Amino acid sequence: MGEKGLTFRAATIHDAPFVAVVMMEAVGKEYMERGVEPSGHVLEVCRRDDTLYSYKNAVIAMLDGKPVGALISYPGEGYHEVKVRTFAPIRDLLDFDPMAMDDETRAGEYYLDSAAVLPEYRGRGYGRAVIEHGMQLAKRMDKVAVLACDPDNTGAYDLYTSLGFKVDGTLHIFGEDYLRMVCLL
Repeated sequence: MGEKGLTFRAATIHDAPFVAVVMMEAVGKEYMERGVEPSGHVLEVCRRDDTLYSYKNAVIAMLDGKPVGALISYPGEGYHEVKVRTFAPIRDLLDFDPMAMDDETRAGEYYLDSAAVLPEYRGRGYGRAVIEHGMQLAKRMDKVAVLACDPDNTGAYDLYTSLGFKVDGTLHIFGEDYLRMVCLL
């Protein structure tokens, strides 16, 4: 058992739709709140095993046998090449140029890319547990945990700083500016 009764398991290809929802939620599309099911190219990117948002890069947070959240995370080595492979099939669906985005991570880092908890489970510490799990993964790999934070999302910022993350510059990603945060703990 994990924090707050959560357990974590590696995602499988059958979890790709949930992984896609988490990815879209993390970029502000509110798929969870609206009950939107991902489809098409977005879902295909999560079903592949060679993209940033692959199910292979995800862990599912489980509570009483039910998925309640997830984290998509990965080492920074080879990031740029995988970024190109990830966004090429969905480039026409985006309202920003993914190739103009800053690289979010680099060698020696473990990037906590997308994390989300189902709306009905928020406010119970599960989001914190998901991020802490990602930090443990980074530590096991002897890598620095890194993430991006929307500067307007004070709740996320407060969570990350309470876990030991510090601002380490900015990133221009998804057409917006984000705080680049690192945790050396």
